[in-house]
Amino acid sequence: MKLDIKNLFNPQHILHVGNMRAKFFASGSFDGITDVREEILHGWKVSYDRGYRTPDFKKPVVTDLYLRTQKEEELLAIAVPYMERLYTFLQNDTFWITLLDRDGVILKLVGADTMLKELAATGLIEGSNRGSDAPYGGLFHLVFTYKKPFILVSTEHASSIDDNLAGGACPIVDPETKEILGFIAVSGHWWYSHLHTLGLAVIAAEAISKQYALEKATKRLYAMSQSLKKVNSRLYTTLDSIKTGIIYCNEEGTVKVINEGAVKLLGIKKDLKDVPGTNVCPYFDSKLSMDKIAANTKNGETYCYELVSSGCPDFVYKRNYLLYCYIRRINIGEKEQEYIITLSKQTEAHLNATKMIYAEPTFSFDDIIGSSDAIRQVKTIAELGAAHNPSILITGESGTGKELFAQSIHNASSRRNGPFVAINCGAIPRTLIESELFGYEKGAFTGADKKGHPGKFELANGGTLFLDEIGDMPYDVQVTLLRVLQTQTVTRIGGTKPIQIDVRIVSATNKDLRKCIENHTFREDLYYRLNVFTIPLPPLRERGRDIEEIARYFWTVYNKIYDKHVADISEDVLRAFHAYRWPGNIRELENVMERAVIFVLKDIPRDITLIGGGGMIGQRIINSTTIANREQIEETLRRHKGNMSHAAKELGMSRPTLYKRVKEYGIDKRKFE
Repeated sequence: MKLDIKNLFNPQHILHVGNMRAKFFASGSFDGITDVREEILHGWKVSYDRGYRTPDFKKPVVTDLYLRTQKEEELLAIAVPYMERLYTFLQNDTFWITLLDRDGVILKLVGADTMLKELAATGLIEGSNRGSDAPYGGLFHLVFTYKKPFILVSTEHASSIDDNLAGGACPIVDPETKEILGFIAVSGHWWYSHLHTLGLAVIAAEAISKQYALEKATKRLYAMSQSLKKVNSRLYTTLDSIKTGIIYCNEEGTVKVINEGAVKLLGIKKDLKDVPGTNVCPYFDSKLSMDKIAANTKNGETYCYELVSSGCPDFVYKRNYLLYCYIRRINIGEKEQEYIITLSKQTEAHLNATKMIYAEPTFSFDDIIGSSDAIRQVKTIAELGAAHNPSILITGESGTGKELFAQSIHNASSRRNGPFVAINCGAIPRTLIESELFGYEKGAFTGADKKGHPGKFELANGGTLFLDEIGDMPYDVQVTLLRVLQTQTVTRIGGTKPIQIDVRIVSATNKDLRKCIENHTFREDLYYRLNVFTIPLPPLRERGRDIEEIARYFWTVYNKIYDKHVADISEDVLRAFHAYRWPGNIRELENVMERAVIFVLKDIPRDITLIGGGGMIGQRIINSTTIANREQIEETLRRHKGNMSHAAKELGMSRPTLYKRVKEYGIDKRKFE
């Protein structure tokens, strides 16, 4: 059978790969091995060369798991809630989710107890090492080695003990530094899996990366921290209890409390005060009964029931609409149960779901720092575009603030109360981008959400869809995107019914799309559809006095974040800043100011030099303080007897930053314990 990623789950291919594996491990030679992916062959060779020959081979476990979890507590705090929530969507006890640190060590497993026991029998537990020195070249070792999304199916495992498994894994990347923070995987029995299992891992990694970036931003922009806490609190509250309509009833179905929203949504022909005491079931369709509610909520699950309703006569559109009903059981005593039913229209549910998954756009034009003619002209153009409803294309170099402008446009438009959904067109694998943009119907593929899944266009309905790195979108997907923009309808994968949408498109790129058109990597007709209104962002080097304003802004911000009292920026340094070309633009300037504050400099010396490796400015400043800072760290550790938490607090830095500095300076903290 021809080697094709689409055939990975074909039983004939699985059998063939199993035969090839047996042949390889019998000799350690690839002679005669056919139709096996190169990455899989690498995993087999690693296992063979490092001593793995039989299924009873002991897979390694690290002994410092506790220290690793302490070190990665920030990643765990962000990732574990996503893992647990994603696991509830899988609806199959044979799936589990794995989180690894950047060294390839398993930090957390989320799954059913029966499945975790099965995994433990194969040597897969929290603390298992699958990094560069691991003797077993399975899925986690491969995604660690190749640093890219990867899927591994059944007999592709080096060990036959794992033949009943399949999984997809993806790196979790810091969106700003591009450093790998860890890895996440979705795995399970191969006969319940699909290529889209890898898609779930990619989506989870992207969500965690976005959340990590948000957490990082809150530390840099202290004013946003309280707002973010309120947003997160509201998002989780929204998921558990959407408050558009509320009904509280007992196990017989007798209504005890109901609000006006529920009466309107269900089209109940009674006054609000007359509904308590009546039975709730007749207000729904004939398919819903209290027995059905009890059966679907007995283990603490939230039962989602969809209902076509013609209620709410005072709505503008007097027509049938889909109503989402979420039903939860509340245990009053040992035997007595009551239920909370929350209801919302489809559009409201999509908006709430969008707010839960994606961060609210927090930036406005007032947050854009600068008074130069260049930035004032661009802001004027952007404000004009925001006031109307054309498709907008934002162009500019990396780090010039394209997403900041996209959020500002949304918040200044008539769509400000609608969702803002952002997607990076260059970060999603080709096989998944269509399902991400356009969604899929239930039953479209194995292992996906049984209720189907809305795409980004549906989630952004009534709001703004931000297509970042539009120049990296696959050429064939551009055809479908053009059709959606022309018809204002989207059809899910596996579906036949077009869904009407009302979405404002804001796209961004750092590429020359005209050259992409000449190179036949970007469609000309799509270019004209997206480029109705262009906003060209100037690079930092062309913004004159804005450099000083932005530098002083970050100087003030980081002094407050790190609780420092660093002196002002000297005129000599500002002249050096104006002479520098800033290839990384505002993002690079921010990094320079943060590093300077962290190292507690009294002033930035005149002789700022440019150092290779990314064009970072001021590396000599950092190097000149290395000895003093090493001494300061060692003295602080000595006073606190090696306690990293107490030392970090005194030094005015986070514990992860202190660990990083200790490693950079080669300090052996054990000698202070």
